[in-house]
Amino acid sequence: MMRHQINLSPVTHSLSYASSVYEGMRSYGGKVFKCEEHLQRLQQSARLFKHALHYTNATLTEACNELLKRNELQDAYIKIIVFYDEADVSFMGRGCRSKVAIFVLPFAPKAATTPYRLTTASWRRAPADCHPYQAKTSSTYAISFLSFHDKDEAFDDVLFLSTNDTVCESSGSNIFFVKGSQLITPTTEMALAGITRRVIIDELCPVLDLQVMQRDISSSELGHFDGAFLCGTAMEITEVSCIDGVHYERNQWVELLANQYRKSVIHTLP
Repeated sequence: MMRHQINLSPVTHSLSYASSVYEGMRSYGGKVFKCEEHLQRLQQSARLFKHALHYTNATLTEACNELLKRNELQDAYIKIIVFYDEADVSFMGRGCRSKVAIFVLPFAPKAATTPYRLTTASWRRAPADCHPYQAKTSSTYAISFLSFHDKDEAFDDVLFLSTNDTVCESSGSNIFFVKGSQLITPTTEMALAGITRRVIIDELCPVLDLQVMQRDISSSELGHFDGAFLCGTAMEITEVSCIDGVHYERNQWVELLANQYRKSVIHTLP
């Protein structure tokens, strides 16, 4: 079905009450990267939001591959959305049914880019007991939308802090800092446990003999690091050149990680 053929009712529950969950995936050379890991997280998010997801991961994988084939796409972005359909005006969503939509778009692998400039978001992240950060849900990114459009145009993205002034993540990516030959990244208490983040920690760092520490990072520490970078499915690995008035030089470890990601992850997909 073409996008212009899709009909969505204005009383769709997820449109009014942000009750949808989703995953964004990438295909490289026609093969979906970390598909099973993404779908496992989708199932987790769906359970948390009480969606009745009646499709197995194998069925969803087959559907994604079929869409890539029909659209003759090799390098693409794939989005799977699980949402509630029409309901009464109540946020309770009585009588709602869970539906699934999948779409694909051309999306080339990221070439070397100019480092990102970040600014602290004007909004703070709610405490972990006030929001389900373990789910990838549309409600999380409402504040990202507001903060991104509130920022000064001199910056490329925003950095979210908690109400305790600890670093969380950017508008849609995890963040790492470099200190010597060690990476430091915030815990996932108030940030999504990213798939790319896990690849860096579990697969890339052992190859490069990099140590990783996951801990709370105070905003007062930002000037004490040697470098920083963002990571995510769409972002891949992108260096950060500044956060407000704190500037970082180009860092060899970030370059090595980005190269290792492209070489070991993208070009050697199973």
